[in-house]
Amino acid sequence: MKIAYLINDMYGIGGTVRTVANQAAALSVRHEVEIVSVFRHRAEPVLPVPAQVRLRPLVDVRQHSGATGVGGRPLYEGSERAGLPPLLFPPEDARGATHSRLTDDRLEEFLATTDADVVVGTRPGLNVAIARAAPSHVVKVGQEHLTYEQHSLPLRRVMELAYPSLDAFVTVTEADARTYLAHMPLPGVEILSIPNAVPAPHFTADGHDSRTIVAAGRLAPSKRHDLLVQAFSMVCDDFPGWTLRIYGRGGLRDTLVRLVGSLGLQDRVWLMGPHPRVEEAWAQGAFAAATSSEEPFGMTIVEAMRSGLPVVSTDCPHGPAAIIRHGEDGILVPNKSVQGIAQGLAELMADDGLRDRMSRAALADSVRFDPANVVREHERLFAHLSGERLPAASLVPASRPEPPAACRVRASSADGRAVLSFHHPPEQLVLERPGERVTLAPDEDGNVVVDADADRLAASTWDVLRVDGGKEAPILELEIRQDGYPVSAGDVERPCLVLPDRSSRGRLVLHVRRAARHAEVEHVEVADGLITVQGRVVGRRGADARARLAVRNRAAPRILREFSAPVAADGHFTGVIDPETVVRGRHGESEKWELRLVLSDGSEHTVGRHLTGVAGYRRIIGYPAHHVAARRGYGSRVRPYYTVNDRLGLRTSPAAPTLGVDEVRVRPAGRRRDRLRFDVRLDTSPPEGMEYAVEVVRGTDAGQRFPLYETASSSGARLVGSLPLLDRAEYGAASVYRAVWQLRLLMGPPGALGRVGARSVPQRTARRWYRGPFVRSATVGPQGGGDLTVTVADVHVMEAVNRRLR
Repeated sequence: MKIAYLINDMYGIGGTVRTVANQAAALSVRHEVEIVSVFRHRAEPVLPVPAQVRLRPLVDVRQHSGATGVGGRPLYEGSERAGLPPLLFPPEDARGATHSRLTDDRLEEFLATTDADVVVGTRPGLNVAIARAAPSHVVKVGQEHLTYEQHSLPLRRVMELAYPSLDAFVTVTEADARTYLAHMPLPGVEILSIPNAVPAPHFTADGHDSRTIVAAGRLAPSKRHDLLVQAFSMVCDDFPGWTLRIYGRGGLRDTLVRLVGSLGLQDRVWLMGPHPRVEEAWAQGAFAAATSSEEPFGMTIVEAMRSGLPVVSTDCPHGPAAIIRHGEDGILVPNKSVQGIAQGLAELMADDGLRDRMSRAALADSVRFDPANVVREHERLFAHLSGERLPAASLVPASRPEPPAACRVRASSADGRAVLSFHHPPEQLVLERPGERVTLAPDEDGNVVVDADADRLAASTWDVLRVDGGKEAPILELEIRQDGYPVSAGDVERPCLVLPDRSSRGRLVLHVRRAARHAEVEHVEVADGLITVQGRVVGRRGADARARLAVRNRAAPRILREFSAPVAADGHFTGVIDPETVVRGRHGESEKWELRLVLSDGSEHTVGRHLTGVAGYRRIIGYPAHHVAARRGYGSRVRPYYTVNDRLGLRTSPAAPTLGVDEVRVRPAGRRRDRLRFDVRLDTSPPEGMEYAVEVVRGTDAGQRFPLYETASSSGARLVGSLPLLDRAEYGAASVYRAVWQLRLLMGPPGALGRVGARSVPQRTARRWYRGPFVRSATVGPQGGGDLTVTVADVHVMEAVNRRLR
């Protein structure tokens, strides 16, 4: 048979993308399989598609001039049809705004000309398109990758009208299939459930007790990562060696960053970002956590189990209970219960033996989701609907092993080296960083061993290039395995590690972390006007009461501040930095400061994070800044941060003075009342050299800043300015007008404006005659967070009087 999968965007990352890739790979063992992606936003898909599976995009969204059509639709490929709303693809689908008449055209063309025996849709809008436009000789199968309840009522109505034209409709759980049968009966359509398939990874968790909890998935409301973070905060003090890593991207990242910061967990909860091969992340964990409030299936749960991790999961509808065997290969906890999640985490964190038993059970039990087992159900369905006969000798196609990556990298904490194995070894390997190149040759087995000490590699990030026929090329298709991380500072004499990673462009890079003397950071806290750094000296035995933290200006190394940082007998140290001392005499400067732990014998130790197996902490951990006020002029913000080499430093930057706002007045101004006159009275006189502005946060001209100017008055310092927010032709033509803006006051040194709060401002309204019988009013009042709300409205005087008389 020839089977075609229709997906919205195969070039991204997500559960549906992984599911389609797995199904296509399994079916391609003895069938011709094609994946048709409506959109293409990058040259190659993030997740690999097997070579024997054809990938065909319909619309290339990279070709966009910036022009738009109806509803702001981009004119992809320069087509005017891309600017018109779709007719075939239902706008009720959540992706309706991205579809257009152009996507309709391409979908109709594909469906009319395909020679596939079976066409499979993977979201409601595509299922509807198949039902409406696919020819009668094609078997039409719709797949549900969410649940009935997750679709809006308008979309369900469209589905109810279109789905009877399908031949079969497949959900991923029996519970959801029963829901569809009860609420959306589809006469003549076979409704059944088939779970998602997950192939076995090339390697699993190595049994090393990593003390790491791993979670993965979109940072979206339904995933409830906020509950996971709160639950971890409740038990983490009882398990000081444990950390939580959350992989994924999404709109809630900033919210989670703030939550982690408010709980002071920056050193224990890490937002890792997306991972193109999540099995590499699972293999770094001790167990996994899934805390969704609703889950159509639970792809990440199965992936974690196939990697040898037990899972603590909320017992939400519909998937987890159909996957996890409570108490055997994982733990189910009450849905949306922070206390329940915390208890589940603590149970596994506290019991090494339980984790080990559940890990073995997870590996054994998850085999039922292997593609070789799951694809049998799809194959039987397709054969039944198309009238094809399967070979009697082999109902289950033999698994075709996934070809190894072009480069497989294994890094071990035991020796700190990285071994690169190649399917086709290069002639040479080049390690490159600005101003330096190192050339390595493969051994007789085709492997390249990278040893930071032996190869004299500097502590930096090295690009990796393979050389073939004199041509150099980056390494893109790779698999990374790390063993034995994190490393305890008490188990090594000095760090000398090679950490493989992918660049932002997906290329292999090697992070070298080495130092003759090093202090590993464990905790940083910004509180009570001080910055506290705690850690452990690597390879150090014996106490040192006179050790100190040296804070040295990177641009002017002679400028040095020192703070006491006594070292205990086991090597642990605590240093307390006073930000006021750091910036004394240097207020208003943007500077970087490096940290060193200096022992009483004069030896200096680098301070940073090198032993966890993770690189790039500046993207993962963000510490709050401490504001140091100045008597005159502007003060400074002092913030701990990690350098590109994961060493801890301090960054200072100018900070606007803390001033209060007594009063704000806004009134229509100009001959046509087409501008807003802004008048702000401050409670104290600002320092000299300040700049002032009003920023539009929401409303017309959002993102624009308009200057304010200081002027003296008998009542104190005032800032005045004129905002051209109403200077638009359509406003003048309107008989009735009303608009609302959210505005923010800014103040600071040139190029470094900071926010000024206006929380106590009373609401005021000013009115001016506008045109004929109309009066234009401007009302200003406080909004949460210190911003201002400004409302401008035109009022017909007689109509207003009549309303009052009634």
